[in-house]
Amino acid sequence: MADVAVTLRRYLTRLFAARAFGALAALAALLQLLDLLDKAGEVLADGGGAADVARYAALRLPTLLGHAVPVAVLVGAVLTFLRLAATSEMAALRAAGVGGWRVLGALAPACALAAAAQLALLLAVAPRTERALADWWAGRDSPAAGEAAALPRRLWLRNGGDIVAADAVSLDGSRLGGVLIVRRDEEGGVAARIEARGAEHGGSAPGWVLRDASVVRPGRPRAEAVASLPWPDGPPPAAVRELARPTEALPPDRLLAGLRGEGAVSRGPAFYATRAQSAAASPAAPFLMALLALPAAFGVARRGGGWKRAAVGLALGLGYLAAAGLLGALGEAGALPPLLAAWAPPFLFAAAGVLLLQQEEG
Repeated sequence: MADVAVTLRRYLTRLFAARAFGALAALAALLQLLDLLDKAGEVLADGGGAADVARYAALRLPTLLGHAVPVAVLVGAVLTFLRLAATSEMAALRAAGVGGWRVLGALAPACALAAAAQLALLLAVAPRTERALADWWAGRDSPAAGEAAALPRRLWLRNGGDIVAADAVSLDGSRLGGVLIVRRDEEGGVAARIEARGAEHGGSAPGWVLRDASVVRPGRPRAEAVASLPWPDGPPPAAVRELARPTEALPPDRLLAGLRGEGAVSRGPAFYATRAQSAAASPAAPFLMALLALPAAFGVARRGGGWKRAAVGLALGLGYLAAAGLLGALGEAGALPPLLAAWAPPFLFAAAGVLLLQQEEG
């Protein structure tokens, strides 16, 4: 019996892997093409060439691959199960006592590998490539790494108990322009309001130094002008650089730091809590896609039932991705509890998949 299970797992994994890899390559190529059609003009502007286009495409590829993995698993599973239905192999397996759950279990190692690849792409590779892309893209229009470049919109962040804003940030995050600092006391009240023409990090004084600052304190009628004001507890330049030119993918350390409220952050607690819960729930996606696609294996080839079941599986799989994205956005905005926003879609669609499978096997 163990030999039969091993043989079945190897056979189904081979069928599934070939189709899933093919679907992943096709989806990545399509997404890459659409992305380049949208951005190629900007990449080629100001003397850019084919090397710049290739660099842009290479840095975008890990993000596109990470987002395409669940869809590739869904398409690969649907095509695999349609093959089993068309060749009557599923009918033979059921006659031999092998039901849908055992077929799904045979694909579990392949789904686990897909989940691990997705996590590695979105949590380890994509944050690095997106950061490199953001720095390279900003450097095309910036004068130099050590000079503050104007931002499209003012940067706001929370640094401990202080609220900080800046109009310009250098590429390395060591210089700021148009700085506003609102210092708060332990009760959350305003202790001081500081405006400065600029700020520099890494000089003779530890931390930051504010230039041409104006300090307003509660109870004092006039502002105090200071040519040079130390700011030793300011945010690290690396954090400023990341917050000034944010990326969609966040590395685990930044995600956990934001969840704990440590360091400089530009988002609220709901954003980081939802992202953390979504990252924890994401490994379920490949298994869920295989479950939703499984009814396609129960179709009768001569009646075309497999295609109808495949269409239902595709609709449910894509519906899950849409629901997860929508509820995730609501959770990040604070409109839904993070736990509900991240875990409701997989539970609801898994229940739908189980009901469909039970109906087929019943």
